[in-house]
This record gives sequence, structure tokens and C-alpha cells, in this order.
Amino acid sequence: MSATPPPHASEDASGGAPAPDPGPKPREPLFNGLPGVVLVLGAVMLGVQIVDSMADGQGGLAHGLIYWAGTLRTGATAEAFPTAPGFGLSPYVLHAFVHFGWAHLLINLGALAAFGSVSRAPFGPGLQGDLGFLVFFFACAIGGAVLHQLTHMSEPSMMAGSSTAISGLLAAAGWVRGGRASMLRLAVPWLLINLVIAAAGLMFPIPLAWAGHVGGLLVGMAAFPIFVRYLKVRPPL
Repeated sequence: MSATPPPHASEDASGGAPAPDPGPKPREPLFNGLPGVVLVLGAVMLGVQIVDSMADGQGGLAHGLIYWAGTLRTGATAEAFPTAPGFGLSPYVLHAFVHFGWAHLLINLGALAAFGSVSRAPFGPGLQGDLGFLVFFFACAIGGAVLHQLTHMSEPSMMAGSSTAISGLLAAAGWVRGGRASMLRLAVPWLLINLVIAAAGLMFPIPLAWAGHVGGLLVGMAAFPIFVRYLKVRPPL
């Protein structure tokens, strides 16, 4: 009794010609996976940092204007500057585009890329979806700025950076990936880290805007589903 030999390794099991080797799949460019609105936010932050770096090195007017309009100041630091544009309200939004150096910016750009794509998706396609995402993004930024203001009213401080808004995106990414439980797994450790920083700051100064992080995070934890419910793009009837 003999067994039928298996097909040769170079032949297809059906007896036909071997399938061509497709080779390695080409890698998709990095930025193809990022929504346009996230890229635009990152580009504006990068542009502001470039202008600020050039102006600061030359003692230029642009550096002073950026800090005047885009940094949230409290205590004696606030008294050293004229009132910011918009009756002092512009820093509550514009601080998200201002960073204290390149390392600060690059860390936040990485976090924006990580959490921005996930938290943008539920708002739906197109410009309307982008606008819904931006409303949420700046609501988190404002929440962070307000909490920083409330917790540092009598202390000299200067706060800027997109981490207020990105902290909210972190919580939103958790909501998207797995509902409340996933959100808590992502958000609670970040909340605890910032509370530890706040406690340590009572003994020695730590130049991290813990209150800004917590404020933005709390907006994302509590309100992201509400923003999506009312701002997402709905298919036509």
C-alpha cells in the first residue's frame, strides 16, 4: 500500500503554479493614521514654538506677545503683565498652544498623537466632526486652566501647555476603548500621579501644572460621553 506523495514545496496544493510571494507589505506613512484636525493642532503648536524660540533668542516682541496672550498667570506673576486680551480670558484657551521649551512641546505632541486619534473618532466624519472634537478639546483646556487659577490664586505662577486638554483626551480614549471601566483604568493612575505631585509641592516646588492636568482630566472623565452625544455627526434620515 502506497501513499500519495505531498505536492512539491514549490507547487500549489491544487497542482497549479505556486502563488507569487507578495513580499513585505509597504508601511503606511505615520501621519496617514492621524486625523487632519489633530495634525492641524500639532502644527499650530509647533509653529508657535518656532516663532517663540526665534523671538526669545533675539529678545523680540513676538516672545512677549505670545506669553502675554497665551500664558495663564496668577498671584504676583499676573501683576507683572498687562491684562491679557479678551478681558484677561485669552490664556484660558491659548495656553494650549504655548510651551515652555522644545522638550515640553515634544512630550505633548507625542501624547496628542497617541490619544487624539482615538478620541476624535466618535465625533464622526468631516468638518462637523472636527468641530465637535475641537469643542471638547478646548473645554478640557479651559477646565484645566480654571482649576489651576482656583488653586493658585494667591501664588505666583505661570501655566501653559496643551497637557490640560490632552489629559481630557486621555480619559476620552479610555471611554472609546472600553467604556467607563477602561476610562478609569487610564484616568485614575494619571489622577493619582498628579495628586502626589500636588502633595509633594507643599514641601518643595515642582514645576508641573498638576491642577491643569487634573482639571482637564476631570472634564474628560465626566463629560466626554455628553459631548459625543450632542456633537457627533448623525447620518441623514
